[in-house]
Amino acid sequence: MLPGLNRLGIHANGLIHVHGTSSLGRPYAMNATSSLPSVQAAAVAAVGLGKSYSPHSGFLGHLSRGLGLSRSGSIDGANLALNDVSFEIARGEAFGVIGRNGAGKSTLLQILAGTLQPTAGEFAVRGRVTALLELGSGFNPEFTGRENILLSGAILGISRSEMERRFDSIAAFADIGDFLEQPVKTYSTGMMMRVAFAVAISVEPDILIIDEALSVGDIVFQQKCSRRLRELIDSGVTLLVVTHDLSFVLSMCRRAMWLDRGRVRFIGEAGACVREYVTAMSALAGNTPVPIADTAKLADAKLPDATPLGLAGCERLGDGGVRVEKAWLLHADGTAAGGFRVGDWAQAVVLVRASRDVSGVSAGCELRNRHGQVVFATGLRVARRLIATLSAGDSALVTIRFRLELQPGQYTLDLGCGAGGDSDNTWDRVLNAAVVEVATTPEQEVVHGLVRLPYEISVGRPA
Repeated sequence: MLPGLNRLGIHANGLIHVHGTSSLGRPYAMNATSSLPSVQAAAVAAVGLGKSYSPHSGFLGHLSRGLGLSRSGSIDGANLALNDVSFEIARGEAFGVIGRNGAGKSTLLQILAGTLQPTAGEFAVRGRVTALLELGSGFNPEFTGRENILLSGAILGISRSEMERRFDSIAAFADIGDFLEQPVKTYSTGMMMRVAFAVAISVEPDILIIDEALSVGDIVFQQKCSRRLRELIDSGVTLLVVTHDLSFVLSMCRRAMWLDRGRVRFIGEAGACVREYVTAMSALAGNTPVPIADTAKLADAKLPDATPLGLAGCERLGDGGVRVEKAWLLHADGTAAGGFRVGDWAQAVVLVRASRDVSGVSAGCELRNRHGQVVFATGLRVARRLIATLSAGDSALVTIRFRLELQPGQYTLDLGCGAGGDSDNTWDRVLNAAVVEVATTPEQEVVHGLVRLPYEISVGRPA
């Protein structure tokens, strides 16, 4: 444990200091006057953060170094969990970290929470930190829930009398009844999460760090947690969360960071970050073999008479081996779309052209709301009808019809296509190809929620 730090790595003044050696063996130190450019203003800041694990770090590795069989301090063959990670989080900001398993997300949070030391770089965390890392890692399984709540307060530097004063509100939020007087070892993972989260939000943290904990528990409690997190953010609490729940990032976080194999692949607005990540993951997955349509048997399709969408100014992703050459957004009768009404049919028409010989060709669309959440997505892959092959220069016309049973408002339409498998994957994605305006008329009922599902209502007199 670093000198002056408690078990959560927090100084009495709330500023975490880091001391150690870099991966090259050079000493470094970080404090409030460090080289971090905005350490005084940011709640969390990091520059060049790194963490490496030597494959020879175990007992045999230490023994071999002691016998002179390996070079002490060498980083040859080291596994880099984090590599040159830099970012800042403003006070009161909700910040998400996404990425595949093994990307270094949990390692980053453990460093920021003070439970793990970095091997390179600098970081600062200013304020009282509450961390939900490995679920229940701070609980003694032999103690009751009540005893662990009081213990957690002691670890955070809160007096027993103060924690006892807060106990009723913690118990009410956890809502596990008499189990609070039972040993924690008898708890389910959901019950453990309830108590841990209730404690974390009750101690008035300046910075709340969460590692996937909210994925545990029933949906009602998850919604309860989300409401409480919004209240905390509105009150000025800084939230740093690692999660695979992309909808949570889109709805809760203003910015996000995508980690890939220990490095930062993208950092910025949450919606843009999620789009980059999802698109890259789709490309890695490739187009899995499904029943395909033989292009020789496809019916001739006339291009729409309406003016195509202006794609020239749109942001595009992909390598363009197959490409969205033209696209149209149309009403059900084939006319160019202006606005739509709730319940109208819409058509997205995509002209896909191959710049090289490709197989297993797909095309599709995504509709997103103002939070960046995907409210609808479909395409040839979803319909299990990939196009068998397209030769270089050949094209196909894909028409997707969908009904706008949506809440009135504005939505964005992304279009894309792809082909090939894991080894020869090629793709193109057009972001924000069109804005879809959905309105309601006075005679239509109000839409509550994201979508309007078909429904029936009946009223009868009880027999």
